[in-house]
Amino acid sequence: MSFFQKMVSAPLGLFSGEAQTAQAVAPVTAQPSTVFVELGEASQQANIARNGVQVPVVALDPAALQNFVGQTTKVVTKVVSQSIQPGVSVAKGTTIDLVLAEPTSIQVSVLQNAFIPLANQTLDTVYKNVVRDNPQVQSVLARNQSAATLSTADQATLTSALSAADTSVTTDPGHTMDAAFQTLQAAFTFGT
Repeated sequence: MSFFQKMVSAPLGLFSGEAQTAQAVAPVTAQPSTVFVELGEASQQANIARNGVQVPVVALDPAALQNFVGQTTKVVTKVVSQSIQPGVSVAKGTTIDLVLAEPTSIQVSVLQNAFIPLANQTLDTVYKNVVRDNPQVQSVLARNQSAATLSTADQATLTSALSAADTSVTTDPGHTMDAAFQTLQAAFTFGT
């Protein structure tokens, strides 16, 4: 039996004199550490273009920029579509067009299966009113891909959260659990 096998089969915290002797002569190895491997000769940079023309790097005065940025309102945007299907790998240098929108301006009504009681609200408002401060709702949305996989307890969690927001889930078209789930999932994705 090797030293390693004896150590594995020995009870925790109990060493025989023989194992202690073997341990004293066993080499000490260093703790694992992070190793960085350079895969290319130079770091990669994005090639950003507008209307087919490369956008140049603009030299800005850092102090003036900081002063200006401190006086502006931060605009949060999210990618709402892209020119390739999500999850598709593309070759280096492939052009990908992105469409950005402000979650504070995207209404629930733009969804394919919108929850009608919330249709006139923005995804950001739904996020803030129903999802953001409710960890149980967040858990349900994170664990499920569709309303079809919701357990009875998950459905109750979403129904309760929507009821607190003065809306109810019914079997009427646009008021179903499926529409509610898809709307809350979109709000969870786009909310800020």
